[in-house]
Amino acid sequence: MNITKRDIVDRAFKLLSMSGMELDDSPEDEQDILQTLDDMMAELQTDNYDFGYLFAEDVTESYLGDLAGIKRDAISGIAHKLALRICSLFGKTPPVLLLNQADDAYNALLTRYQKIPSVEHSTDNIVLGTGNKVRWW
Repeated sequence: MNITKRDIVDRAFKLLSMSGMELDDSPEDEQDILQTLDDMMAELQTDNYDFGYLFAEDVTESYLGDLAGIKRDAISGIAHKLALRICSLFGKTPPVLLLNQADDAYNALLTRYQKIPSVEHSTDNIVLGTGNKVRWW
């Protein structure tokens, strides 16, 4: 399944509408939300987390129909986080239930995509000693 940026934005709006919020988005608002999505993904992608998000060459060349490049299991965490940012764009306070769901989805996303660096074996990090022995006097 090819996931587009529109799929993520639509999922975020669906989460907001299911939470009882009414938002009217214009085409200009959609472009602002897309910019917010791109900025948020740039913040989230670090050396330890790579979601595979596809960024446009130029910030102004990002479109809702572009492929997002993320896997299906990452949509929920990203859409929940985007829904919270949309609330802040429109000056709304997100419901507590949405905050809790966003926290759970985002933590699950980070747990799933965290890259744990491998330990390199060298003489500097080898533990020396006699092991774990309990000595009774």
